[in-house]
Amino acid sequence: MVGERYLIPRRITQRWELVPGWGKPELLICLAGAGGSAGLVGISSLIGLPVYIVALLGLLPLGVAVLLVMPQPAGGNFFDMLLAQRAYRAARKLYLFDFGRDDA
Repeated sequence: MVGERYLIPRRITQRWELVPGWGKPELLICLAGAGGSAGLVGISSLIGLPVYIVALLGLLPLGVAVLLVMPQPAGGNFFDMLLAQRAYRAARKLYLFDFGRDDA
């Protein structure tokens, strides 16, 4: 029995997903955006801003949160791309210079 191989269907994921591409982390980020939207709407309503500015402040944080975690056609999402860019910038890079050449 040890060493037997099993075929696993492709559509099985390792994490819980509400819909394909949307799991708990994406849902929590969207809920945080909704909470930020609710806070901005409450504060702007107390200040007495016009209704269209209140609506804009209500939709902006939620829209940004959804765009951050929306699955892209190439795979992943914008948030993962930002994390990969941050890791790339933090990684050491090797620049090879040939001091004997005069190409400059």
